[in-house]
Formats: sequence, C-alpha cells, structure tokens
Amino acid sequence: MTTQTPIHTKSAAPPHPGVGMELHDESIHRPGKVPEQSEIIVPTHGASRSHWKFWIGIGAAALGGFLMRGLLFHGESSSGDRLSLPEQIRLASTNADAVVVTAAPVTLRNVTRTVQAVGTLHAFEEVAMSSKLEGRVKEICHDVSDTVMPGDVLLRLDDTDANLAVQQADRQLQTELAKWGFEKVPEEDADISKLPTVESARLKYELALARLNRMEPLRGTQSISVDDYEQARSDAQVLQIEWTNQQLQAKSAAATARLRATDLAIARQRLSDCEIRVPFPTISDTGSASSYIVAERMVAEGSLIRPGTEVFRLVLGKTLKLRLSVPETLASSVRVGQHVDVAPSSLSKSIPGTVDKIAPSIDRTTRTLMVEVEVPNTDGLVKPGGFAKAAIQVEQVAHAKTIPQECVYSLAGVQKIFVLDQGVAREHPVTLGEQQAGWVEVLEPELKEDDLVITSGQKNLSEGIPVTLRETDRS
Repeated sequence: MTTQTPIHTKSAAPPHPGVGMELHDESIHRPGKVPEQSEIIVPTHGASRSHWKFWIGIGAAALGGFLMRGLLFHGESSSGDRLSLPEQIRLASTNADAVVVTAAPVTLRNVTRTVQAVGTLHAFEEVAMSSKLEGRVKEICHDVSDTVMPGDVLLRLDDTDANLAVQQADRQLQTELAKWGFEKVPEEDADISKLPTVESARLKYELALARLNRMEPLRGTQSISVDDYEQARSDAQVLQIEWTNQQLQAKSAAATARLRATDLAIARQRLSDCEIRVPFPTISDTGSASSYIVAERMVAEGSLIRPGTEVFRLVLGKTLKLRLSVPETLASSVRVGQHVDVAPSSLSKSIPGTVDKIAPSIDRTTRTLMVEVEVPNTDGLVKPGGFAKAAIQVEQVAHAKTIPQECVYSLAGVQKIFVLDQGVAREHPVTLGEQQAGWVEVLEPELKEDDLVITSGQKNLSEGIPVTLRETDRS
C-alpha cells in the first residue's frame, strides 16, 4: 500500500478520525492558536474518503446558509413590490466587493413644463420716416433717443420754392374767381345763373323774345314786313343760344376755379411736406401714450435729399415684441395668453411676457411656428434687435418625479440612468422632461418615490452589477 510523504520531517501520527490530517504541534489544541503552514500534514491515501466527506459537509452547510439568506431577503421584500429606501441603503452597504457609488432618492416637485425657444426682439412698431420731396435739409429738430409725440416736427426742408408755388397757385385761383365773379370757389351744385355774363345773356334773350311776341299779332294784318318778322325771330334764337353758351362757360369757369383751388391745395401740401412730422398711430401699446423714440437719424443739415430718402427711424411705445420659432412638434401646446419667461442676452434676469399672436400656419421651409410675445419694457433696459431666450409655460404638473442632473449618463448619444435595486444596478433608458438648475424631470421610466438613482460611477456600471454605497451616503 502506497503512502504519501509528509511535508515536514516530523513523525506522522494516525490521522484524526474523519479528517485525514493531523497537526503535530500540540499547541493547536489551545484556543486561539492558529497552526502554521509548515505544520500541516498531507493526508494519506487511506484517509482521503474521510477528508472528502468533511469538505462535502462544509459545502452543504455553506449552501444551506446561502439559501437561508436568500429566503430571509425574499421574506423582507415579499411585503411589497420594492424595498423601502432604508432597506435599499442597508442592502447596498453589505457587499464589500461591489462597485462603490453614490446615489440620491427620487424627489417629487411641482413642475411647470415649458416650451423653449429663441428669437429676436422687435419694437412694438418701427417707422421709417422718408421725404416726399426733393430738397435741402434746413433744420433738424430732434436727434437719436429723443422722445417725440405725434405731430412733432422732426426735420424741415428749405421751403422757398414751395412758398412761391403756393403764391402762384393762389393768384391763379383769384384771377379765375374774379374773371367770372365768383365770391368763393363754387361747389359742384353751385347756382351760376347770377353770374354777370349769364345774367346779361338771359336779359338779352328775354328782350328779343318779347319783341318777337309783340310782332306776332301784327303779322296777319300785314303791318310789318316779312323780313322784319324773320329778323326778330332770328335774333331771339341767337340770343337764346348765347344765353345757353354763357351758362356752359360759367360751369366751365366754376370747374376751372375748383381746379385752381386744387392746385393751391397741392402747393400748400408741398409746403407742408417740407416739414417731416411724427405720424399719428392708429395701433399702439397700452403703456406709452402713443409716444415715439427716435432710434436713428440718417441725414444732416445741408444734405440734399430726394423723394423716398429715409431720414429718421422711429420706435413706437415701450413694449417690445419677441418673435419666436417654435418647433412643429410643440406647436399644438402653445396658446394665446400663456405666460412667457423672457431672458434677453443683455440682462442677467428674466422678464415676463405674454403670448400675443400665433401664426396661422407652419413655415414649410423651417417647419416651425412663428409666435409673437409681448414684452413690457417700461424702463427701456432692453433694446429692439437683441437676442433673447424664452420659456413658454404650457402646463403645471404636481408631484413630478425629479432626480439630480448628475444621475443622467450619456453614452453614444443615448441617455440613461442606473437605479439601485436590491444591491445591484439596473440600467434604464431615460426620457427627460423639464430641466432646471440642479435637477431634471424624468418622464420615462416610471420611478417610485423611494427609488435610489446612482449619481456617480456610472461609467463602471452595467446591467446587474453589484454596487455598494459610499460610506458618507449610508447615514
């Protein structure tokens, strides 16, 4: 029978029953004494069966303990679908070989959902003032940043020619009125029968007609010759035609007088146009009493300008309009009257606004909806033409589930989170909602209030990896 040689030179004693090995140092029997490696004797072949029985017993005991622990954990989680927050923390703290992470619980917040957009600020109304005449600038009455009211004079042109034209037109009108005896410019239905020329023609005709009437009874008695009668009748007809002709000429004179009056009005209008004035708006904001602000001046005194030349640019009121391009997918949630938080690039704070107008159709090129927001600007700190971000408040949500922003892990363009579930990490693709400084709303997956979401160490994690909480997070 073959025997195995001991590791050391000490004499081998009979193996311990059921063990197959023996420690020759008697101090092993003293409590707390751990045998050294040099004291271990390799069992003989005859004792191997007892040796394997021993290790099989040890394995069965360990397996039983593991199953008992699983049953205990199962008993702990059987009371509900998920473990409570303290149980999750206690369970995650028991595995010393797991990945060390930090985690934070889901927080319920009252969230205002918004539609984010960017755009350009415009004045409530911008007016480009142009000259109707050609002329030289004589006087500039206002400059940039001046507040002007409707009717105020902005600029005066040299009006010498315009004054002369007014005088010429007025004299032509007076000549026409005096020629025909009009006291004023006749109206369309004016009575022209009292004009001297018309009255004279009428009287002459009536006199010739009376003479013809007196000769009519004498015609049959041959007291007058035929030639005299025919002459009297011809005179009456001629004078009748003359009277009619004078009436037509009087009507023409009245029309000519009205034409001269129109020429005079045109000349006076050209004289008035030598003064460029602030217009009277029919649409204005409610907070500025229809006042304008001079935004730009394009000419100087002495400049020669032509018709259509822009000379001033005016801004109406103290209300701004922010024009936003809202994506087509979010267009249905925007309504007139919704509150808007406007963040101009020139300010460090947001100012309130209100959705005022919504375009009736989607832009086919950009696939966006044009939205116009009214932004009060009574202090004048925000200037037209500036860039601004806007958040249109479209919905109020109570008890929305939010997590810290650092919980969101992005890999290859995919955003995901890891949820701590009974000591292991569970990976979930995430759909985010409203985001604010420090937190973000989670729309998907559906989270519970007592869930723990991992906030650090995500790059070392994957589905099902055991994790343990950092010591400072266990308290």
